[in-house]
Order: sequence, then C-alpha cells, then structure tokens
Amino acid sequence: MSVTDRLWPNGPVDLPPEAGNVTASRFEPDEQWIQQAHAELQKAALWRWFATHLEDPRDAVPHSENDDDYLWGDDEPVLADQALNERFGSLVPKAVMREVLTAIRDEVGNEWALKRLDKAGG
Repeated sequence: MSVTDRLWPNGPVDLPPEAGNVTASRFEPDEQWIQQAHAELQKAALWRWFATHLEDPRDAVPHSENDDDYLWGDDEPVLADQALNERFGSLVPKAVMREVLTAIRDEVGNEWALKRLDKAGG
C-alpha cells in the first residue's frame, strides 16, 4: 500500500491554489495557509512537500555489490522524521505529523534520499 493510499483510502486530496505552487519542482506551502488548513489538507501539503524534496533510496542510491547497503553520498541519508519536523513541526499538529510519518515509514522507512533537481524537473 502506498503512502497516498494509506493517508487517503478514498482517493488523493487536491490542494487549493492558496496552498502554494503545487506544480513547482519543490513544493513549498504557504505557512499561513497550512496552519489554518484542516488536517486532510495539511497531510496533503506535507506529503507533497516531502515527495518533491525526497525520494525512495531504492530508486535513487547505488547499492553495494550484495545489495545489502546503500552507497550514500555526502548529504544522505535524509531522515524523514527530522526533515518533516524541522520544516513543519511548529506549523501542524503533532497528530497530523505522526500520521504522515507513519505512512512514510511504513512505505520505505525513515531513511530517504534527497531528490536531485535534475530528476525533479527543476
């Protein structure tokens, strides 16, 4: 089950224009908007931000010859809990953060790779 399926079993939630530029290579939500948005929209904004900044290391990071270890670069791995808490810890309720982090960790774990801008289209 994917992160979006876990967070929105009835289908994905679209962000309104006031959330920020959702088509940007790296989504940055409007901070006033996210503080006032209801929980479902906050979760959608957190996931959109996360998915435009980080990616599954299985697809982005070379593996050792026996596939047991990732060959991380200088700035990796990025820990999902740290990244989200640093960016949104003061903006969204802990319950919203916890739900998004649980879905992210269940999908891949806490270690993610930084999404390179050339891959993100920017």
